[in-house]
Amino acid sequence: MKLKDKIRIVTGSGRGIGEAIAKKLASEGASIMVDDVRIGDANRVAQEIKKQGGKAVASKASVNNKNKEVRGMSTRQKILMIGFLSFSFVITCVTANLSGAQDKFPTKPITLVCGFGPGGPADLALRALADPASKILGQPVVVINKPGAGGGVALTELKTTKPDGYTLSLISGGGITSTHLHKVGYHPVNDFDAILQYHTIRFGLVVRSDSPYKTLKDLTAYAQVNPNKVKYSTSGIGTPQHVVMLRLGDLANIKWTHVPFDSAPEASSAVLGGHVDCQAESGGWKPYVLSGRLRLLATFGERRSESFPDVPTLVELGYNITALNTAAIIGPKGIPKDRLKILYDAFYKATQDPKYKEVMDKFDLELDPKNSSETQLIIKEIYEITGKMLEKIKEQ
Repeated sequence: MKLKDKIRIVTGSGRGIGEAIAKKLASEGASIMVDDVRIGDANRVAQEIKKQGGKAVASKASVNNKNKEVRGMSTRQKILMIGFLSFSFVITCVTANLSGAQDKFPTKPITLVCGFGPGGPADLALRALADPASKILGQPVVVINKPGAGGGVALTELKTTKPDGYTLSLISGGGITSTHLHKVGYHPVNDFDAILQYHTIRFGLVVRSDSPYKTLKDLTAYAQVNPNKVKYSTSGIGTPQHVVMLRLGDLANIKWTHVPFDSAPEASSAVLGGHVDCQAESGGWKPYVLSGRLRLLATFGERRSESFPDVPTLVELGYNITALNTAAIIGPKGIPKDRLKILYDAFYKATQDPKYKEVMDKFDLELDPKNSSETQLIIKEIYEITGKMLEKIKEQ
C-alpha cells in the first residue's frame, strides 16, 4: 500500500513511538512534517527519514522553537496524542498487510477442469501444460476430469463458480458448437473470461487397416447406397468432428449413424474393436495409424498434416469443409484483470515447455498460443460460424 498524504507527526514523547510511526509512514510513501518540542530532534528525525529514501521536513514551529501547540500540551495530552497515533500506526500496518495478502495470487492450488475423459489428447495435453504452469505460479495446478456432452458438463459447472481465478476449465470446439445442437446451461461467449488458446487440433477420419474402405470415396460410395448402415464414433455430440461429419453427410447426400463417447480413447477402441466402421476424431488416432492398426482417409484442416503429407484434406477431395476448433483455458466471467494476466503469463510460458511440445507432436496437435482478447474473439467466431452452418443444414 502506498500513502500519498502529507502527515504531521508529533515526536518527543511516548518512548520513541511517534518517531517510529513517522518512519513507518514515510516508508509507505507519506510526506512527513515532524513536530517536536526539541529543535534538534525534529531535524534529526526528518534527516533520518530522508536518508532512508523518504520525504520529511521539520516543521517551522520546531525549527524556531515556537511550537506552542506542542509545548503547551500537558503530559496527559501528549500521552493521548501518542496513543492516537500509535492506534493509527497499527491500523495502517494491518491494512497494508491485508492489502498485500489480497494482491498476492495465487495463494492456494488452482483447479483445471477437463471436460473429457482421461487418457485422450485433451486430457494429456492439459496435464502436460499444468505441470510447468504449477512451477511458474508457485502453486499446484490440479487437473480433474468431468466428461460429458463434448465438454459441456464441465462448462455448465464452471459458469457458477466464483470468478477468483482458482477454478478454470478447458473449452474446445465441442463446448462451443454443442450449444447449437442441444440446450446447455451456459453461453460460450458471454459467460466466461478467456485466458489463452494454447493449441489447435488436427482432425481426421480413420478406419481399421483391414477395412474394405481404402479411400474416402470408397466409404462415401457405400454409405450413399446404404443409409444409416455406416457408423462413426467421436468423443461427443457437437464436437467439431461431429459437425464436420454432419456437413459431409449433407454435401455427399449420406445418412450415417453417429456413436458418441466421452473421450477419444473410447472412440478409438470402438473402431479398433469393429463396433463402428470409422472414427472422426482429433489426433488420438495418430499412434494407431503409425503402428499400422488404423488407416487415415482424410484430414479436416486447411492444409495437410506434416505427419501425414500423403493424406488429402476434405477440401482437396471436393468438400469445402474444415473443422473450426480451439483448445483454450477459460474461467467464469469476472476474474480480476491482474489475475487474468498472471494466469496468461504462466500458461503461455508453459506452452514453451519441451515436454508439452512432445505431447503436441504425439497427437499431431498444432502449438498456437493466443492472448486473452484473441482467444475471446476465436471463441466468438466459432460460435457464430458453426451456428450458421448448422442452421443451414437444419433448413435443408
